[in-house]
Amino acid sequence: MAIYDTGKYNIWGGATIVKASYVCGYCGQKVTSNRGMALEYPDNINRGVNDKPYGVFVCTNCNLPTFIYDDVQVPGSNFGEEVNSAPKKVTEIYNEARKSYSTGAFTGVILLCRVLLNHVAVSLGADDDKTFAFYVSYLTKNHYIPTGSSEWIDSIRKLGNTANHDLAINTRAEAETIIKFCEMLLKITYEYPSTAQNLLNDSNR
Repeated sequence: MAIYDTGKYNIWGGATIVKASYVCGYCGQKVTSNRGMALEYPDNINRGVNDKPYGVFVCTNCNLPTFIYDDVQVPGSNFGEEVNSAPKKVTEIYNEARKSYSTGAFTGVILLCRVLLNHVAVSLGADDDKTFAFYVSYLTKNHYIPTGSSEWIDSIRKLGNTANHDLAINTRAEAETIIKFCEMLLKITYEYPSTAQNLLNDSNR
């Protein structure tokens, strides 16, 4: 098997593989692996060289393969942390947004998070079939979003409107911004209250 790269062929080799550290796209664990199949490139006398962390790496946690070459990782890792205790549909949409990030579908992330915020607001008592701006305002006015987050909210509102109405292509940084915002909101709204309640229940036993 050969991979073409800037005028030269890289070839799969069997030499000891240079270790790479990465977040596994399957199990979500940060691992360092030197197990797998190295991607070699020819030197000036056409010998195979493997001195970079390029190739297919086997995760030391789940034993599944990940291809790494320069800044490319396939499958990519999800961005954002898992959130517990949220409603099932909210969790599914949030994880779908994180998975979209791992494939480089950054505009898809923005649109999914837009839908996610709508579902969060409805789960917290907002009327159905309203606009995105309505749901963001609902979350703000009802204090589900912390004080001091107005600039963050404005950027999320603009991102959502641009992606939905102006057919814009969003960036990695924009996708990361909205995922981190959604993660914060879900943890404050669902996970932390549930954790606090569990601790209270344990202390009363």
